[in-house]
Amino acid sequence: MNTLPTSAVVLAGAVDLDTDTVTPGVLGFLAIFAVGLALYYLMRSMTGKLRALNVGADAEREGTGPAAASAEEESRS
Repeated sequence: MNTLPTSAVVLAGAVDLDTDTVTPGVLGFLAIFAVGLALYYLMRSMTGKLRALNVGADAEREGTGPAAASAEEESRS
């Protein structure tokens, strides 16, 4: 039905690669660099969001956060 896997196996057997000279090259370096760069910015974003969560939780414990203000308004009504 599909001859691509069969022809790939046949062609792969015909190619003789020297394991000492095969390297990832520039494309491999760029792929790893892009993954590292994306990871850096994702971690930086996550750290900022976690800090904002922590500040919000601290303010709520002290009674100065938005949840405390809305609860205070409801108790007045």
